Amino acid sequence: MKTLVALLLSFLLVMETQAMAQEPEYHFGVRWSVNGLATGIHMQDIMLNFSGVPSHEDTMLPVTQYVRNGRNFIQFYAWPVPFREEDEIRLSMEYWEPGQNPNTETRTAFEVVMRPGLENTAPEVVEVDSNAPLHVAANDIRWIDNGGHFQLDVPFENLQPMPTWCWEEGDVLRDSDATRDSLAREYRRLHALFEAQNNDALMDASKTMIEELALASGESEAYVRQRASFTMFFDNPGLFQLRGFPEEPMTLNLAADNRVAWLTTKGVNVPIRFMHVQEDDVSSKVRLYFIRRDGQWEICR
Repeated sequence: MKTLVALLLSFLLVMETQAMAQEPEYHFGVRWSVNGLATGIHMQDIMLNFSGVPSHEDTMLPVTQYVRNGRNFIQFYAWPVPFREEDEIRLSMEYWEPGQNPNTETRTAFEVVMRPGLENTAPEVVEVDSNAPLHVAANDIRWIDNGGHFQLDVPFENLQPMPTWCWEEGDVLRDSDATRDSLAREYRRLHALFEAQNNDALMDASKTMIEELALASGESEAYVRQRASFTMFFDNPGLFQLRGFPEEPMTLNLAADNRVAWLTTKGVNVPIRFMHVQEDDVSSKVRLYFIRRDGQWEICR
């Protein structure tokens, strides 16, 4: 009996130690600010945001669902070139505890500053929180000239245990016409659901995305499903009009070690989008990111 009690106490101690080792659990965000540049930002090569017109920005996006165990990568794109002397890019990873307000209560894990218009300039790490679960790989930061635009690559290590996300689990995809055409058929199937205004079927098709966003945000799946709903478009036909499915061949995009795929038409436009009836040349783009698992396309993000 004493041996059994001792084993039980030992087991409970191990479980308590493991729980303590995983606390506190943090949510993550990426923040960037620019003073008059056009920008794009990716994580693991998956596009998070695109601002094609030079502007002043100070933006933070929650990205817990894009952060994996170990090494991670931010890719930040900026143009037009040549840059002005006063141009500045600030890029940071933020973290906060569940229940805290991400608009006011975040802490900065690290911040990188780039002043691209200065001669012989290089990215500089200007802030580091040694207690943060995210550690910047300062020696591996790169500023890359891609001709018409520049690319700031910022790798970092995540020390907090994370779930294995869907974008890590998909099949490795080939960059081929067959992959593109197969994915186009899935887009066309979803476009038909948009035409039918079948929001329930669209939410069911987004099941994996909804589950993971709920896990990453700490919100209920019901809440995330409501936020992801397309009823705003369906209930306002005088404001939003679904564009017809493009007939021309589209471009296949691959990311996350070729496990994530999406299609684009011209530039960063996508096959499914709603035109704003009362605004010329303005649309709301339905950006879907897919994995292929068990032979089926699956909305991952």
